[in-house]
Amino acid sequence: MKALRSMMVVLAVLAGALVGAQPASAATALVYATFKGDAAADEELWLYQSTNGGTSYGVLADTNFRGPTGVLRDPSILKYNGRYFIAYTVQSWTTNSTYFNIASSTNLTTWTNIASVQSGIASTKYTWAPEFYVEGSSVKLIVSVAASTCSSCFRPYVYTAQNAALTSWSGPAQMWGLGTNHIDTFVVKSGSTWHAFTKNETTKYIEHWTTTAHLTEGWVNRGNLWTSGYEGPSLVKLDDGRWRIYVDKYTNGGIWTATSSDLNSWTGLSAVTCAGCRHGTAIAK
Repeated sequence: MKALRSMMVVLAVLAGALVGAQPASAATALVYATFKGDAAADEELWLYQSTNGGTSYGVLADTNFRGPTGVLRDPSILKYNGRYFIAYTVQSWTTNSTYFNIASSTNLTTWTNIASVQSGIASTKYTWAPEFYVEGSSVKLIVSVAASTCSSCFRPYVYTAQNAALTSWSGPAQMWGLGTNHIDTFVVKSGSTWHAFTKNETTKYIEHWTTTAHLTEGWVNRGNLWTSGYEGPSLVKLDDGRWRIYVDKYTNGGIWTATSSDLNSWTGLSAVTCAGCRHGTAIAK
């Protein structure tokens, strides 16, 4: 009996060792939606995939999708109700635009435009970089809009989906308190705090803003991040609970990244291997 008990202990120890020796589960694959540049040939939807936590990407698909205007920039990607959606800028940064577009896909390669959403702002000159934000059952887009009646007056506005197909949208609600002349505003929520990462188009710095009041009010500037010369911030939450931010180093190209455990303190920026990538967003595939 004693020998039997000893053998059972040995077997249990061996079993535990085997369990402990199992490899860690692989990181969730990330998909990055982007465009490639200011040339006409580059203003289309490209999709990249990462399997190492988002520090390097390889091409998943050149979709050749450009939307009805033949121009697609700044795509924001969302997986919702079993489909993929992108919201995007419909003209080059030098051409007036009074609306943004939304397209959908079931396979990430074939896309169909499903909505064109007017800015709803008087005398609109530019409508840029719609960014998806989801809270509970509500799908929203945060869009940078500038009017022709003033200079340096880009402001972020929130549009809310009115149906599950994301084909109908509310009019704009301004994000009061976030100030003037900000573009590329990306929002996430942690606990009871909303965090906005946005480019000050005057100083050219990425800024961090927070509010505990509401998505559209009470915003307070928490300061600049890194150095000037970056735009298009977007965030994705990693498997280990950290946040990864991507920014577009538009001054000489390339996507850069940093990480944070609390959205307040960030590592330094490092270059991402993603050939030709520009302003875009990542999601879990």
